[in-house]
Order: sequence, then structure tokens, then C-alpha cells
Amino acid sequence: MKGFIVIFVFLVVSCNKKSNGEIITSDMNSATFFREKLYNKKLMDSLNYLVLSKGDTLAYNELKGIHYIGEQKFTGFLYYALIMSNKYNYKVASFDVYDILTTDKKFLDKKTKKMANEYLLKSKRPSNF
Repeated sequence: MKGFIVIFVFLVVSCNKKSNGEIITSDMNSATFFREKLYNKKLMDSLNYLVLSKGDTLAYNELKGIHYIGEQKFTGFLYYALIMSNKYNYKVASFDVYDILTTDKKFLDKKTKKMANEYLLKSKRPSNF
């Protein structure tokens, strides 16, 4: 029972703690955060190198987030998705190629649609390991 009282008092005291009446706000949203990363040359060069030369999937996914959220579009990321799909057979990248190419289907021509569908199939094929 004493333990319950101690926990209860601790919760009441910690919940009533005030920070001088100030409300802390941040003007930074996720797009701003990732846009700052996009303009960080050292970070971007490092991620680009890891993706293109090593096939690093963690770097690829971070780069994907930066491009997707920071730019609010995916088209600038197509190059990296193609390299990861073709050179490293990364299925996630194959689907990303499909996704990027089919973003706006009203402008999709037959050749591009065919290519997009090939990458969709590649993303679903079992590995050859």
C-alpha cells in the first residue's frame, strides 16, 4: 500500500509541474526537417556514395525519405531506385521505380507503362539465392 501511495504522489507532483507558463512550439515540421537534410551536402554525398557504390539498403531508405518528404515528390529519386533495382536486385527499389513511373497515370505512355510493369514484376519475383 505504501508503494501505491508513493507512486500516486509522484504522478500527481510530476503532472502538476509547470514550465513557467511558457508553451514551447516549433516551426519545424517533417518536410522542413527533411529539406534541411536534402541541402546538407556532406550527408547527401555520403548517402549517395553508400547507395551507388555499396548497395546499402539503410542508406537507400534514408535517401528515399529525404527525397520523398523533403521535396514533396519522388521523381528526383528515380536514379537511385533504378541503380538499386538493376545493380543490386533490391526488390523495394524495383517497386519504387514502378511507383515513381506510375505517379501520374494520365501522362503515362505505352512504353513507360510497359517498363513500369516490368519493374513491378521484378519486385515480386523470388530471389535467386
